[in-house]
Parts: sequence; structure tokens; C-alpha cells
Amino acid sequence: MRRSSPYDDLEPSMWRTLLAGAAVFHATRGVLGRLCDAAERDDTVKVLLLNLGRAARRFSRHKQDDQAAVAAVVAAWAKELHAALDDPELAYDTRHLLAETLRRLDQAACRDPFLPMLRAVEVHARALYGEHWRATSLSLMHRRSHPRGADPAQDPYAVTAMTPWPPGPTRARVELHIFSDRFGPAAYAALPTLLTHECVCHVPARQDQACNDSEFAEGYLDWVAYEYLRLWAMKLDPELGPMVRKHAERLRDVLCGDVTTKAGMARQCGHDAARELEGWFETEYDMTPDESRRRVLRLAVELNVVDRPLKLKNNFVSQLRKPFPPYLDKALRGWREQTVTGEELLDRVVEALP
Repeated sequence: MRRSSPYDDLEPSMWRTLLAGAAVFHATRGVLGRLCDAAERDDTVKVLLLNLGRAARRFSRHKQDDQAAVAAVVAAWAKELHAALDDPELAYDTRHLLAETLRRLDQAACRDPFLPMLRAVEVHARALYGEHWRATSLSLMHRRSHPRGADPAQDPYAVTAMTPWPPGPTRARVELHIFSDRFGPAAYAALPTLLTHECVCHVPARQDQACNDSEFAEGYLDWVAYEYLRLWAMKLDPELGPMVRKHAERLRDVLCGDVTTKAGMARQCGHDAARELEGWFETEYDMTPDESRRRVLRLAVELNVVDRPLKLKNNFVSQLRKPFPPYLDKALRGWREQTVTGEELLDRVVEALP
């Protein structure tokens, strides 16, 4: 069994820590959402999840290969679950949940769950972008602190992701950064959201630069990525899908709620712009909400692969405030009627700048 990390930027003991925790989360993913919710109100479940993290860190240092580390963590946590179930005062709902968790724990396997998550998202993103898609590779990295320096009680998503810029002509690398000390079930459920953001917003992008306070790339496209995740979640993993959707909404609230930073403000402005455009299609063309949403998604994908400076794309998003300027209204109508391409739409907006 493997004694080294499959990820160049991750030392073996840290790899085993993340692998062991993720193996348990994957095996129990059908009840993971209930465990997450129960931990917010039941100290028994909260302590069990904290102890799972401690066991993952402890055995990753003591065991010298992946299989031994995962087996030790699973055995230790199963013992704790049994001990909790022996408590005669354990609440009925908690007892039922822990018993179901214990049954599912038998399915824990020593397999990398991170790369299959990326590959599952990539299938859908590749179909979305077609010939513009760049093949992806995955890097897994360890952070030494929470990515937003937040209180875990308010922000349990101790993970983040990025796509280093510039990608190659045909390939891009997606990086997952995980703070292992707070790698719990909510953070695990957030991974598909982060991977979808990278694959929808950044992997196929054509522009001159990357910028984490871009209203287009981190705002408008981020809204689009959430919408695609909502559509894809059950296809990515039928058992984890409902929890993915739930925690995608919670993570969005966390990220959009922080308007004290330029990145947070850009994200919120981009989301608002996407909603404005959605409403415009709905009212101007008497579309259903689903039809108007699909138009916004399609336009975003088209604009993302137009090779134009990011500043110009940001400018387009910044003008999506009602009432739209006459030249933007006309350009959008042309795009809707298929007489104007996404590239031409951007050019016309640029031409209208003072």
C-alpha cells in the first residue's frame, strides 16, 4: 500500500490525515447532512466529529501506509460510535442516526475521493464548453489556517480552491487547499461547489489576467457556477447531492456576506448583475424564470471563452443595472435574436465607453 502522497505538494502524513477523514465522510455521505445538522444541537454528535478529526491526525503520524491509517481511524471511530450507543440516555433520534452511521462505516475504503470529485465535475463542464475546454489536473495542498481566518462555528468551510494563471493552451491545474484541523463534513460537502466554480469560471477562461476581485470572473460567473452545481449535484453523487446543494447555499451566504473586502464586494455585485439580467430576459421577452436563467447561463459561458481583456468583461457586468444603457439593451437584444455574437456584444459595449 502507498507510503507516499499521490500529490506532490502534500507530505505523506498530511495526505493520510485528509484521506482517512474523507474516507469516513464518503462512506457515510448518505447521512452526513443529518450528522452535520445534529452536531449543531447535540453535544454527543459534535464531540464524535471532533474526535474523528483527532483520530485522523493521530493515526496519520503513527501509521506508515494509507491502508493502515484508514483502517485505524475507522476502527477507532467505530469504537466511539459503539460507546455512544451504549448510553441509555441517548436521544432516540441521535441513536437512530448513529446506528445508521455505524452501518455505513463498513463501506469506508482506502481510495482517493478528491480526484473523482474533480473528474465528475469535469464531465459536465467539458460538455458545457466543448472545444474550448482545457483538460484538468488536481493538486491537493494543506493550509495551516482557515482560508478566511473565520470562526468555524460561523464558517465551517475550511477549504478553498484556485486555478493558477495562466493555464496552458490545452491544460489547467486546479488546486484544493484544505485546513486539515477543521476538515469536517461541511467542508467535505463544499468541495464540489469549489471544484464547480473552478471548472465553470476559470479552467476554460480566455482573457489577459486573473483577478480575485473581478465582477465578471468571481461574481457573475460565480452565480452561474452555483446554478450549474444545482443542476449537476445529483448527477455528481446521488447520495451526497442533497447535502452539496444545501452547503453550496450556506457557503454562498458566507462568501457573499463579507462585503468588507474587494473580493466579497465583487462577488456580490456580480451576483446582483446576473439576477438583473435574468429579470430583464424574463420581462422583456415574457420568458419563464427557467428560460431566462438559461439565457444568462448561456451568455456567461459564451463570454467566458471570448479572448478579451478581463477589464472589458468587468465593464459589461458593471453596466447590468436597470435601466440598462440603450446601447447595452440593443446589443443584448441582438444577442438574443442571434444577430450579435458574444464577442460582438462585448465589442459594442466597449465602443460605447466614453
